[in-house]
Amino acid sequence: MPDRILSITSAPGWSARIAEGHAEYTVTLLVWGLIQADDGSTQVVGLVQRTPTDEIPPGTLRRADEIEGFAGYKYKGLGPES
Repeated sequence: MPDRILSITSAPGWSARIAEGHAEYTVTLLVWGLIQADDGSTQVVGLVQRTPTDEIPPGTLRRADEIEGFAGYKYKGLGPES
């Protein structure tokens, strides 16, 4: 059985850090998800919206920690960037 989303909550100001070679970029988290694995264990992970394609419909979510180069989460805050 695949992982199951038990609950979600908003993630204002949070992003996922993605490292590619010597560069790093961030992807804004859409929500935090409480995920249950098939063994019954749970964990909280950030979820991001996938880029739509012919095969992936708009609004499809993806676990941020499954993106190649995932390097953790970053809180940018809610105010204007400095």
